[in-house]
Amino acid sequence: MKTAPFPIVDGQIHQPSPPLPTDGDLTEAARLLINVEIAREAMDSVGVDAALVVAALPYVDACVARYPGRFIGVETFAATGADLATAVERARGDSRLAAGRLLVTDFRTTELSPGFTSGGMDAGFEAAERVGLPLFLSTHGQPAAMRPLIEKHGDLTVIIDHLGVSQHPVSPPRDDPWDRLDGLLALADLPNVHVKLCGIPLLSAQAYPFADTWPNLHRVIAAFGADRLLWASDYTRLRMADARSPLRNRGCLYSECRDMLLHSDEIDEAAKAAIFGGTVMRLLDWMPSAG
Repeated sequence: MKTAPFPIVDGQIHQPSPPLPTDGDLTEAARLLINVEIAREAMDSVGVDAALVVAALPYVDACVARYPGRFIGVETFAATGADLATAVERARGDSRLAAGRLLVTDFRTTELSPGFTSGGMDAGFEAAERVGLPLFLSTHGQPAAMRPLIEKHGDLTVIIDHLGVSQHPVSPPRDDPWDRLDGLLALADLPNVHVKLCGIPLLSAQAYPFADTWPNLHRVIAAFGADRLLWASDYTRLRMADARSPLRNRGCLYSECRDMLLHSDEIDEAAKAAIFGGTVMRLLDWMPSAG
């Protein structure tokens, strides 16, 4: 189902799973393949052409092997120090992967992780800049703390996850989910910083089309420009989340996350083309195909 005159690339999906248990006799390879097809079917249902898979490597491998033109992986690194540098170098040479990801905060508390505050991630930044591996940073409300390392590595492509703010679930809900947005906006003067517009419906107190998010989205667009922004659904998390509206008691829909931007008059077609695919394809040097 083609829904736009430009490619639509989802900048973040995790591994989905069936709503009911599967046959206990299935092999692990079969289970992975089922989950690949769940992701592919979800994308087809809402007109998403391709996706970045943020998941364990066996699932990334299954996705890329099955649909090499539609999926590419992002590896989340757990190591620190020299081990992290080695992992980054390995990832750069892995054709299944287009980027890496660092959890610089603990999403459960939104506090900076010991691995970051101890300097254990510095080697990863250095290695990623040296080998040219883009890094996604999950800051959960702490983007401002990234500035010293980002400034030090000016040739490193950095993408701040989730608009730089913490989001439910999995982080604790906040009275104002946008209250840490200024920390993100303060990074806009650094040209190697980009922003993932991810999980937007979860920052709304309204039902679709989540109109109350636009004042803050316009602040982000004005600060960074559409060419430094990319869209992502994180739809497996959307499925877990109430929309915090008395009108609904179910999870947010994949299609609504896409359509609130795609069918909005708040941004023009050129901005939509960049946000929905142009930016991420350029940053990752990846051109999806339907093959």
